[in-house]
Amino acid sequence: MWEFLSSGFSELLTTVDGIRPEYIYLILFAVAFIENIFPPFPGDTFTLIGGYLAATGRLDVWLTLVIVTAGTVASIMLVYYFGYHHGRDYFMRKRFRLFGASDIGKVDGWFDRYGVWTLICSRFLIGGRVGIAIASGISRYPTGKMVVFSSISSLLFGGMLVALAYFMHAYIGKVAGGFELYSKIILAVVGLMVILWIIVWIRRLKNAKKET
Repeated sequence: MWEFLSSGFSELLTTVDGIRPEYIYLILFAVAFIENIFPPFPGDTFTLIGGYLAATGRLDVWLTLVIVTAGTVASIMLVYYFGYHHGRDYFMRKRFRLFGASDIGKVDGWFDRYGVWTLICSRFLIGGRVGIAIASGISRYPTGKMVVFSSISSLLFGGMLVALAYFMHAYIGKVAGGFELYSKIILAVVGLMVILWIIVWIRRLKNAKKET
């Protein structure tokens, strides 16, 4: 398994390493942006590559971090604005049983109490950050705070990846494999939480029907 991950990562690293630095920066921005629009896209893998190339002198480490953060925040804000301008009115108008007006009120309350820490931790939740961005938009969380706390989260997470690749570039294959395992674990946990949430709501709907 480790040999497979290392081999695939090494091939990608070799391909990217053959590109001119200015184009690599553009790729890093584009990949960081696309990842939050299409979560299965391996954006974090490219961030590790950016850190590795910075360690070998091909890229500037600080510029790499800034570009990755900018791409991530740009796409997060796009998802946020979608929820802000379309999500709330849509769910209020449709009156879904699974996510109705009362549930939107609960989301509002959640972000009033825990919005700061939810956003700061959001980038570490593989597979969950897009949902958090949409939910924050639906709850009409203040735009300024959204930008600040999402930027902090993205900077911390991107900094962690870049630093790992930078200081452990000699073992980059194992770093990439270890992070791949981390991503799968977090994704499984998030998926389990979503399944449990759906089960709870289905039971609530059944109980509501029985009462009526």
